[in-house]
Amino acid sequence: MNTGISVLLFKEESINLSLISKKFRWCMPILIATALTACQSDEATVPAPPSVSIPESTLQPEAVPEETVKQPAYTAPLTGLEVKQPDTSRPIAVMINNAPAARPQSGLSQADMVYEVLAEGGITRLVAVYQSYHGDVTIGPVRSIRPYLIGIGDSLHALLVHAGGSTDAYAILQGGGREHLDEITNASAPFWRDSSRKAPHNLYTNEVKLREAAAKKGYEETVTIPAFPFLAASSENNRATGSSGESTDAPATNETSGDTTTDATETTASGHEASSQTSSAHTTATATASTSTDHESTSATESSNSSSSASDPAASETSLEKANTIELRFLLQSYKVGYIYNATTGLYTRQINGKDHIDLNNKKPLTAANVIVLEGNYRVLDDIGRLSLNLNAGGEAVLFQQGKVVRGEWKHSKDDAIRFYSEGKEVPLVAGTTYYNIVPNTPSFNDHLTIDGEKWD
Repeated sequence: MNTGISVLLFKEESINLSLISKKFRWCMPILIATALTACQSDEATVPAPPSVSIPESTLQPEAVPEETVKQPAYTAPLTGLEVKQPDTSRPIAVMINNAPAARPQSGLSQADMVYEVLAEGGITRLVAVYQSYHGDVTIGPVRSIRPYLIGIGDSLHALLVHAGGSTDAYAILQGGGREHLDEITNASAPFWRDSSRKAPHNLYTNEVKLREAAAKKGYEETVTIPAFPFLAASSENNRATGSSGESTDAPATNETSGDTTTDATETTASGHEASSQTSSAHTTATATASTSTDHESTSATESSNSSSSASDPAASETSLEKANTIELRFLLQSYKVGYIYNATTGLYTRQINGKDHIDLNNKKPLTAANVIVLEGNYRVLDDIGRLSLNLNAGGEAVLFQQGKVVRGEWKHSKDDAIRFYSEGKEVPLVAGTTYYNIVPNTPSFNDHLTIDGEKWD
């Protein structure tokens, strides 16, 4: 009985399993596939995110536009410095005493150009040229004139200012009908004596009085001024700007002072303190940059346009020699002129016998943007030691600007200024004051020049 029941139950279960198997047979492939997929899920890699297209412009660093330096609309013809409007004023060339008793002088900071030449006795004389400065700053002491000093003034078509002169100089002034202001013979009004100093080292004047006196005499007030090339303004080397408007340094009374030393960085970046102007360019000196070798004199109106600036991007500075200290000897061993380069201002501080050469008006050292040393053919004329200087001979010369040395030569043509050339092309100047130092060519030009402690060769 039990056995029969067991058989029935087994058969019943078999029938049930068979029915279940038939019912779910269609599900098996799905279940197997699901199981296999689950088993492989641990080994499957995560699919990469969809690619994003990035514009090429975002991968490159953004280009920074080059800063454009605005060139001045008008520049002073003798300095290249910015002026508010064209200035056709005639240059004024003042003979400045440089004897020890006359130092420190007054008003040299306002000069556009300064020429230093030998006078008798081995002492030098300065010819300070004023064109862009207009004001009443004291200038002096004023001293006598010589034929070659007349020649320097004539080269710039300047009004000559002096106190006396040699016989030969007077012959040229009177015989040639030169327009000049002489304290001794024809123009006492614009001059005065300072009682704090002994004559002849105490005669002074100023630019305003000189122009008023010239106007009363009917002298020409505007002339054709030789145009000089200047380096274009550059933001990279624009170290500072000069003062605009009247000089902030009030004229001082001519009291004798010692050799006060002042940091050169207190002066304007151009080494020039003229009124109504701003230094527009303390650029790296591209020494071989040039303009046309033809130099026709240009009116101040034409030369004041910014087109007078020049530069040559292809010119290399790396080949130029460096010079931080310059020492000149004219004739006397006891008189040495020095120029120390200041890399911060881009200027040369002028020294005499190792001490800063001070302007008495502002108690600051004299500075220059360009220093040119020229060889001169001096000749002794008489027992007194009066000299002649051939300004038409030309010869070897060296230009110093922004710590670099440029070897070259100087030339002078009739009715034109003295100019500096290198490799046959005129070299543009850095905007600012330029000092011309004409040293003797005997026994040799190199004998008078020492650079960074070594004799020039």
